[in-house]
Amino acid sequence: MHQGGSPEGIRLGSLIAIREAKIAGFSIAEMLVVMLIMSFIVIGVPAIHFKKNEVKTKRSLHGRFECYYNGNTLMSYYVNEEGASETPAVGGAGCTFTPPKNAVYLLIHAVGGGGGGSNTAGGKTVTPKTENNTYTTANDFPEWMQDVQGFGQLPVPTTMPPSYVGKRQGSYATIRYGNAGKPGKTQSIFFPKLTNVEITMLPGKGGALGRPGETTIVKFNGEDVPILEAEGGAAGTGSGQYPMWLDGRGSICQVKDLEGRKQNLSDFTDSIEMDENTEKMESLIADIQAGSGGAGGYGNITTDYTVTYTIRAGGTGTDVDVSNYVRKITCDNPSQCDDGSESDTCPAQAGKNGAVVILW
Repeated sequence: MHQGGSPEGIRLGSLIAIREAKIAGFSIAEMLVVMLIMSFIVIGVPAIHFKKNEVKTKRSLHGRFECYYNGNTLMSYYVNEEGASETPAVGGAGCTFTPPKNAVYLLIHAVGGGGGGSNTAGGKTVTPKTENNTYTTANDFPEWMQDVQGFGQLPVPTTMPPSYVGKRQGSYATIRYGNAGKPGKTQSIFFPKLTNVEITMLPGKGGALGRPGETTIVKFNGEDVPILEAEGGAAGTGSGQYPMWLDGRGSICQVKDLEGRKQNLSDFTDSIEMDENTEKMESLIADIQAGSGGAGGYGNITTDYTVTYTIRAGGTGTDVDVSNYVRKITCDNPSQCDDGSESDTCPAQAGKNGAVVILW
């Protein structure tokens, strides 16, 4: 019989086949090496992916540059998310600023100097006065009698239809006042990106009494033609007079709060977020009222004048003193002028200096 067909032959063929199969496969050591290599690849993929995303999302730092007057000194203020510095402008001829190379936008915002307020010839005249009037309906009551009625202190009338005689006696004044200057104009310009540019800026000074404010000028690279001009505000002109009863120092509030006389505030700091209450990127000009027009002068009240109010019911009634039920006009620091002093004549105020803010 042929050996290949014998059991011994078959067994020998199987052993040979098994040995060949072992030679063609991977050993355990080889498999471990392959798995180790694969683990390094798997670990490295997330790191590579993160690094690519980091490059794509990296942004430039935002910041603010401010050019303004601190008293008569022109100041430069630079602040970004990493820190801040404030220095006087070199030579006082203007502020200079070079935009960061990686800034993705630039907004330049400027305001001109405010106009000065006007003074008035003479402060006030004060004379004694007595006023008597008869009223038959509540619709005719002056404001002071409405106060008394509101407190339920009107005397009971003895005749029908009812009538009342209202009387006030005291000091009556004519207060003279000047008009406020106008605020400087605000101007803005936006750039998507600026490179290789030096920006120079000179804020306009506020106008002296009765004088207009100066124009704020912004230039590129010292060129003659400005890229932005914010005109100064017009000066306050003319004067007016306000008649009133003097019932306490607060009476002057009626003049202090006249829209045409009090300081004309600029909207400069309202039109850009100033971050004055944050620890980073804090503004230094949020409270200096840059570009506002100066208040007009006025005659002040520094004496405690009083007025006596009485009401008599119709018929045979007698005068009833109702002074305690008449509301007096009040305001903060009534005797204090706009400059903080106390004087019988409060002077007009100069306009506030202009300023420039650059955001990126």
